[in-house]
Amino acid sequence: MFIRICLFLVMLLSGGVQAQSRISAEERLFGLAMLWKEASYNFAYFDQVPDLDWDATYQAFIPKVLAAKSDYQYYKVLKQFLATLNDGMSYVQMNHELRNKHNALPPIMLAEAEHQAVVVGISETLASQLPLGSIITHVDGVEVKDKLQQEVFPFISSSTEHIRWHEGIKGNQGLGYGLLMGQVGTVVKVRFTTPANRAGHLSMIREADLSGVAWQLASGVMANTHSVVHKVLADNIHYVALNDFSQDSVTEQFIKLLPQLQTANGLVIDLRQNRGGNTFVAESILKYLTFHDLLGISSKMRIHNSTYKAWGKYADQFSWAKKYQDYSSGNAWLKNAPDTLRADDIDKSNKVVVPTAILTSRETSAAAESFLVYASSARHIMLIGEPTFGSTGQPLEIDLPGGGRATICSKRETFADGRDFVGIGIQPDVYVPRDIEYYFSKHDKTLSSATEWLGKQGELAQATASNMH
Repeated sequence: MFIRICLFLVMLLSGGVQAQSRISAEERLFGLAMLWKEASYNFAYFDQVPDLDWDATYQAFIPKVLAAKSDYQYYKVLKQFLATLNDGMSYVQMNHELRNKHNALPPIMLAEAEHQAVVVGISETLASQLPLGSIITHVDGVEVKDKLQQEVFPFISSSTEHIRWHEGIKGNQGLGYGLLMGQVGTVVKVRFTTPANRAGHLSMIREADLSGVAWQLASGVMANTHSVVHKVLADNIHYVALNDFSQDSVTEQFIKLLPQLQTANGLVIDLRQNRGGNTFVAESILKYLTFHDLLGISSKMRIHNSTYKAWGKYADQFSWAKKYQDYSSGNAWLKNAPDTLRADDIDKSNKVVVPTAILTSRETSAAAESFLVYASSARHIMLIGEPTFGSTGQPLEIDLPGGGRATICSKRETFADGRDFVGIGIQPDVYVPRDIEYYFSKHDKTLSSATEWLGKQGELAQATASNMH
């Protein structure tokens, strides 16, 4: 039996990896083992995937990585393996060469609304054939929902179902998944229903580079061209879009706006396009919006002590070993008290503390979610829009064979009171659903909801002042 097993492994190692693969069988196994090991020791959210047997999943993927017919397929298997963690901060990214060769989209932009694939952008050369607002019903002869479930969702690392649908339909060329994703130069065939309820079909070539495409876009498709956007709305309500927190210059631009913002009757902070960046940038801005200290994120991370782990194995035999049991089960944690944003770091004369509405969306993530955790404890701030991305935490970066990389979420983050937002998203106080009209109406329902709420706050303030007199 031992000889047969050895011969089987030799056959797998020598013949299972095809000639077009540069990554050897040994390297393939090592890459898979690295992901399994690092997640086993460091992943922070195993409790959110209670049905996942991580060790058994690792064993099940060993023959899959060896059977992959190319380096690209090997990386697809790794992506599927890590996607079983259901975490948006734990994912695999293949090298640039593989991405550029295999990850391509046709000149069409899709967006999700009500679990439908809506055409929100199309190249001008195809616009007469595939109108904006059309609903894609089939891709390569397969119904959209089946295509997503079978060929797209298994490769998406996400802790939230709404992001899985959003990303799956929209597509992510860098991470190599999407409803229309495929190899450069291949043809994708779609069937669709137009806004006039006419059926149609179209074949398109997948292109590696769409930067030169002349687009027709739906009116509601937001273009993130500036980090900070400011304008004054009716009733002296000031609107500030903070589209990223990645640069210190964002704080500098916000500070320059303070003299104007201090004249405002109300404030709208738009984070709908903010995918995060640096939490310190988010905190530095929020300090100008409160007179009171705000509680932020509580966090914890798993800790390892080899000797305590060894002692914990004897917990069933000796009472002295019970206190080490969590180390042997991998459930020992280092807990950090909630971060506190100190309002007195900024002089009161420089602050803008007025009724404030913060706009949120499914794209609001990472440091922007940290911003919202702080802001949600302020009484004068209201969150309006959609549940957020729902994934954050410190990623542990891992180099993989063949030049790719992976990340494992190593820090668990919650509200100060222990409530989770990873896996569900930060919930708005006022929910504004994203329907198809979201992309085509010139009327911004989320912004209108915010200005309506701010108007009511102004009326309340005036009524209170009148009663006092």
